[in-house]
Amino acid sequence: MLTQRLLVAAIGLPLLAVLLLLPEPLFAAAVLLILAAAAFEMVRALDHTRPLALPLSTAAATALLIATVRAWPVDWPDFPLWGFLVMAVVALGLVLSGWLVASLGGWWLTAVLYTGVFGTHLVLIRGFAEGQSWLVVLLAATFATDTGAYAIGRLFGRHLFAPKISPKKTWEGAIGGLVIGGAAATGAVFALDLSLSGAWLPVLAVTLPVAAITGDLVESALKRRMDVKDMSHLLPGHGGLLDRLDSMLVVGVCLYWILKWQ
Repeated sequence: MLTQRLLVAAIGLPLLAVLLLLPEPLFAAAVLLILAAAAFEMVRALDHTRPLALPLSTAAATALLIATVRAWPVDWPDFPLWGFLVMAVVALGLVLSGWLVASLGGWWLTAVLYTGVFGTHLVLIRGFAEGQSWLVVLLAATFATDTGAYAIGRLFGRHLFAPKISPKKTWEGAIGGLVIGGAAATGAVFALDLSLSGAWLPVLAVTLPVAAITGDLVESALKRRMDVKDMSHLLPGHGGLLDRLDSMLVVGVCLYWILKWQ
């Protein structure tokens, strides 16, 4: 398992670096394809015996949503992104509460909104003047929170954090992830010579690690509802695309709106 994870990381990290260096149109196209594939695997994970038309339509709808938001011809405050974001949160809430579990259409809608609306924020961040650098901050906060929570949890974890959702997570690990993730986010901002107005830097340092942990828990809860361990086996030792993107989806939303409001 460890060998597989290290091999995937050795291949994936350089590819991630190349992705960040791409011109914005190519970056947007690549992220669109990745998120469409993530939507496909989520619906496909529900029932592998069903025809491919359903997951393929999920992927197509997700790609169309992301492409529409990116190509919107007016200033972003005029685009109803808040409405889509609220719809995504409501859809997730309905699924997790059990209201849409019996409905394949409900899962379809949730997959599109979850991957499409949340993931669109990654494309929008890249569109900022210093978008590449802010995406590095996003990755630093996400990876540091995940690694810190895992390491501190393994060393000192005693009190379970959310046993019904993710039985191995502990309060000690969560606190360690918040501290290390916040430090990484702050360090990345200074290292890249970025600036935030007013008190937005401490807001960012607190919000991004919380978002990373929240994203992980949301996907864990979804997988419990779906009764699957991983969304797919695309990435040996890691699971599927959504198993790697879960934290980034929520962190991307928070970072985008921090940058918009500051």
